[in-house]
Amino acid sequence: MGKIVDAFWKICLFRQGPQDLPASSALMLLGMLAYAATSVFVGLLNLSPVVALVSGVFDMALVAAMTQLLLWIRELGARFQQTFTALMGTGAILGLLALPLLYIQLQVGEQAALLPSVLILALVVWNLAVVGHILRHAMGAPFFVGLLLAVVFMYVSVSVMRSLFVTTG
Repeated sequence: MGKIVDAFWKICLFRQGPQDLPASSALMLLGMLAYAATSVFVGLLNLSPVVALVSGVFDMALVAAMTQLLLWIRELGARFQQTFTALMGTGAILGLLALPLLYIQLQVGEQAALLPSVLILALVVWNLAVVGHILRHAMGAPFFVGLLLAVVFMYVSVSVMRSLFVTTG
């Protein structure tokens, strides 16, 4: 298990890319479970358990669909498994790093939580860079293209998730 976490961590540190992961259904499933669990835990901070579970699974499906579409457009569908596995594993790691910060921010309020807020912002930027790094390798494109795609992924994901799971009022 340590080797798996180490591989995802090296991708988070830009030392490896998705191509360095084995093309393994079992590893992809493990990454999906870790990502879904992390998403549910983050969701539980402000959603009911059922909504947090549905939200986590839906978020994972949305990332899968966007990744598949992107690779299909570029006729690189064979890279899906490793790319999606890398997105899931690194997303789980960065989500776990964000979880205590989000909890602290929720407990003390956004106005009083300057340090957690700054650290959360740093994690968001790091996450965008990691997703850009993964997509760059998957597509064989320059980093700025991967980063631009990461921003698009995040925008679509946040927009869809907000419209489905955040109530106003």
